[in-house]
Amino acid sequence: MTVACVRILHFALRVATLDRPELAGQPLVLGAPPGKRPLVLDRTIEAARRGIRPGMHLREVPLLCPHAVVCHPNPAREAAVATHLVARLEELSPLVAPDPDDPGCVYVDLRGLDRQLGPPAVAVARLLAVVPDLLQPRAGVAPGKFAARLAAGRARAGQARLLAPEEVRAFLAPLPVARLPLPLAAIRSLEQMGIRTIGDFASLPVAAAQARFGAAARRAWELAHGRDDPTVHPPPREETVVERLTLPAPATSWETFRIALAQLVARAFGQPALRQRHVRQIRLRAHLEGGASWERTLTLREPCGAARLTEALRLRLQGLELSGPIEALTLELSGFVPETGRQEPLLTANLRPRRDRQLAEAARQLKQRYGASPLYRIVEVEPWSRIPERRHALISFEP
Repeated sequence: MTVACVRILHFALRVATLDRPELAGQPLVLGAPPGKRPLVLDRTIEAARRGIRPGMHLREVPLLCPHAVVCHPNPAREAAVATHLVARLEELSPLVAPDPDDPGCVYVDLRGLDRQLGPPAVAVARLLAVVPDLLQPRAGVAPGKFAARLAAGRARAGQARLLAPEEVRAFLAPLPVARLPLPLAAIRSLEQMGIRTIGDFASLPVAAAQARFGAAARRAWELAHGRDDPTVHPPPREETVVERLTLPAPATSWETFRIALAQLVARAFGQPALRQRHVRQIRLRAHLEGGASWERTLTLREPCGAARLTEALRLRLQGLELSGPIEALTLELSGFVPETGRQEPLLTANLRPRRDRQLAEAARQLKQRYGASPLYRIVEVEPWSRIPERRHALISFEP
């Protein structure tokens, strides 16, 4: 048992209880943010017992549970809690990595920490102790991250589930096949074929699963057999500049918001880290009156300095509807590059170099936004094969 997973289920709703402790134990529902379709995004177990499920309209919630409390996402508060949680866990282990697809889920590498933290049962108890009780944390310990995460999901609040290597396959076998990291279309196809549990999927021949569902099926098949990489890779420390501006009076108009945003950009570019540098990635958080917040993440087509960034933000956010009076703004800039100039070709007869440059630039933008390039190119592998999936392969496109 080398990997611990500290997990907070229904993270956004649990964070809401930190500011309103009286909500603990009540049926909580997470509604879509203002301006979006009023749908249920998440709900606690108390609300689920009354038939409330994600995807239903918010107007149905009072009919099923008159006492349900509807909360809305608070990105600024959630980001602060997540950052604080990781920082506290890093005090106990140098290898800590949050799950990018599951807010409130953090992996901790326990290897080599026996002298400092004790055996796994004692170590995981110390990990849980750094999390506030109102968040109802739970933990799992297993040889790999996948099993540890599912074990944490099956543990009671405030407790841990420990899996020895020989127990992993038996633990995974009865769980729904939807727990595997497979596309939704593949999950539905498996369920239509009568393969409803991880154990059923593990009984399939790996070659048949991979031929039918692609390369992701191979990875899922390995996980179903309890084979997982035990290494916890902390995310790279990207250089960022963060600037916060508290408004003298809550902003309720677009013009006031625009002026405050321009001042915030000027202050950020006044920091030494941005001297003679441009940025590509912007995260803007607005802190509203009453404790609510909203967040926007923007990736620029080209690196921008202060003046161009201010104009880009004005154009990108021009149609934004202010959902409430803004008390403060937080601007986080990343993706720094040196100031560069670009000479356009004098002759436009041959447009291929320009297209190639634009394609490479688009690939860099996507990689900056998502962390890895989502672009692939098709390469012939076995053009003579009778199986269509084997004739070609997708490989990552790197300009």
